[in-house]
Amino acid sequence: MTFDLTVFPVDRALTYDEAAVAVERASGWRLGFGHDRRLDPFLSAIERRFPGIRLGGPDAPPVEVTVTRGTVVFGLGWSIVEELAPVICDMAYGLGLAVWDPQRESVGLPAPFGEAPLGADGLRAHVDTANAMLGAVVAGSLGGGTGGETGQRSMSEQLRSIGARRLSPLGFEITPDIEDEVFADPSRYPRSLQTPDRKAELLADLDAQSSGDRHVAVAALAAWDPDREVAAALRRLLVSEDVFETGTAASGLARQGDLTDLPAVLAAVHRMSPADGGSPSAMLEPLRAAIVLAEQAGPEIVLGVKAQARAWRGTAAPARWEREADVALDLLLGGPARAG
Repeated sequence: MTFDLTVFPVDRALTYDEAAVAVERASGWRLGFGHDRRLDPFLSAIERRFPGIRLGGPDAPPVEVTVTRGTVVFGLGWSIVEELAPVICDMAYGLGLAVWDPQRESVGLPAPFGEAPLGADGLRAHVDTANAMLGAVVAGSLGGGTGGETGQRSMSEQLRSIGARRLSPLGFEITPDIEDEVFADPSRYPRSLQTPDRKAELLADLDAQSSGDRHVAVAALAAWDPDREVAAALRRLLVSEDVFETGTAASGLARQGDLTDLPAVLAAVHRMSPADGGSPSAMLEPLRAAIVLAEQAGPEIVLGVKAQARAWRGTAAPARWEREADVALDLLLGGPARAG
């Protein structure tokens, strides 16, 4: 949980809601696209001010920086919010960029559309709330002196005691009546929530304009029990240009368990791999799915899938920010493709 700010270019005045739409359109993880060059002066300035901030250097502040097609997204650690947020807003204003702040439900606009950058007003209340919630999480994880399911239940109770909801990464609230089912298999959408109405809503959301809505929907459907409509919807996402959608859809098809999906999932592995302009991190999730499906056909098919993936991965050293994914590929494939 971080305090998030999004910096992006604008050419007109925007309300907060209009800015949210603009940020959504400017964001995305689509293969083959660069980023908006109007962000470059800001990226250079923030790196000069905080050396190593983008790569998480030893002297860098506790912040995650993500450059998308048209935005720079900051995830600030709560210990640094009151110090760093005003600096980011001031630098963006000075370089003619806007800042979208979903916590304070505000948008800071540059001149001539705005008179001043977003300052520190309202930050303290959010920091205090976050500290209270994080304290409850820590207390919950230690509850009863044990981890596992006991700690999970205690954590949920602590969060509810301060009026916070505990949400699954699959997009539903973990209420007391479904805790047993969720803790037994966190990767599965609870059977009690797999209703026809909910399925229809999620299928419709796959075509939503907002990538956030689409991502929630595909994550939920990828955790669905075997279902003909769900499988058909996931299959069409294998050709999406959105890396998250493709990888998550492949995982969902592995859960669906239809071996005839293996060729299409394997094609997605190739499209996401360095051999076709992708990256180790992009190919990782569809490759896991392909191996799961291949296991139904026997060890020889699994070995064939891994051999093909090694070829597509190539022998070039990965970019610095891809090294963690590259190590995961080593583990999945049984060894590195590169000597040494």
